[in-house]
Amino acid sequence: MKVLASLLLVLAVAFMQVGSALAAPQTQDDTVTISGTVTEIGQPETDENGVVTVLVTIETAEGPQTVRLSEQVAADLEVGEQVVDLVVNSEAVVPPEEVHPVAAILADFFGEDPSVVNDYHEDGFGFGVIAQAMWMSQSISGDASSTGLILEAKKSGDYSAFTLPDGSTPTNWGQFKKALKENKDKHNLGIIVSGRADKDNALGPQDKGNGKDKNKDKGNGRDKDKNKNKP
Repeated sequence: MKVLASLLLVLAVAFMQVGSALAAPQTQDDTVTISGTVTEIGQPETDENGVVTVLVTIETAEGPQTVRLSEQVAADLEVGEQVVDLVVNSEAVVPPEEVHPVAAILADFFGEDPSVVNDYHEDGFGFGVIAQAMWMSQSISGDASSTGLILEAKKSGDYSAFTLPDGSTPTNWGQFKKALKENKDKHNLGIIVSGRADKDNALGPQDKGNGKDKNKDKGNGRDKDKNKNKP
């Protein structure tokens, strides 16, 4: 009986310890501390359980970090506000969107957000068409801000939102592209990816010649006069 009583006592103590561990609050490893400047505050979103949250982007020393905060916490923040040691649950941290390497190259070349270019690609546009549209956008607005409208026009076939330099409205993609691309043969994806493109002049200096004299004498130094006397 003594042995049985001792065994039951040991089991009871062990059960109490396990229960305490399960009921313990989250440890420090379950949280993330963020410091930086608030750059974007999204609109409130309601999930299937009726919980309202807001996506907030904070520019940290390591780069932009997006977290999902409660509506009450987000309401106390403002764009441009400095946040110091904001502690959030690790599950609230939104992992960064994976960007295709080519999308990142185009974004860097045209000064656009990589996620925006990546979204164009996910919408079904090839990077070659995206590069053309971004160059065409430069002709229209001086930057890549019109790229989305151009791609949407290509998808729908409706170009009524655009006016060509001669005052007419394009009726198809080929006409639209030809009218806006001064050097359409050199405005392509390949020279951007290879690093040979210049945003203003289409090609960098290294592509304006190979240094060889194309007019050099192709002769071999021999007298090729066919009328000279034979020995």
